[in-house]
Amino acid sequence: MRRFHPYLSAIALTVCSPAFANNEDGSYTLQNAPVQSEIAMLCAFENKCLDAEACNNTTFSLELKGRAGGLNDVDVVVQAELISEIGDTILPGARSGEAMSLSGGTFDARHLLTIANDGYARYTMHYSDGPIAISYLGACS
Repeated sequence: MRRFHPYLSAIALTVCSPAFANNEDGSYTLQNAPVQSEIAMLCAFENKCLDAEACNNTTFSLELKGRAGGLNDVDVVVQAELISEIGDTILPGARSGEAMSLSGGTFDARHLLTIANDGYARYTMHYSDGPIAISYLGACS
């Protein structure tokens, strides 16, 4: 039977203990995450696609305001408010690097916003009445 070396165990405990000491119960939130940042983006869309119909030009835009937080600055949890002429909604999600995926809304209207690392974006709304889906293609910065 193999046993851990006592010095190795002591070193591991010493190295890891600062990480555990910051938040003993592991209850990190966006408000107390070690890494936090504000989110403020404007998204402008050029194409609107309605279910199986052909896509058309559009000038639809939306604004995102919120917070991101996590244990590092690469992969974080996001909570943002989507503000548009259609209406406002809270969208929780995640960001990895510059890419972000947010979703939320009500049962009647579900929202999904996906932003690629290069800023290109797709915003889709799924309505239960119909059901129907509307997608917008554009970019966020």
